[in-house]
Amino acid sequence: MEIRFECIFEGKHLFQVIREGTGIALFTGTSAQCERFLEVYEEKVLKARYRDRKSLKRLQDQRAAQAAQG
Repeated sequence: MEIRFECIFEGKHLFQVIREGTGIALFTGTSAQCERFLEVYEEKVLKARYRDRKSLKRLQDQRAAQAAQG
């Protein structure tokens, strides 16, 4: 992801957080706000990946237990 200058609005420099490859703006704010957004976004992505791995592991364990019983 990258941060690009968007405009000056009411004396503030506004930037956008752009998703690479798609060009879609995910967030618009000041430079500091965009930096904070990136930090929070990365943290959420990592948590979601961890949660998905735990869910997959739990599902695999349940299937293995069912196969052992059956």
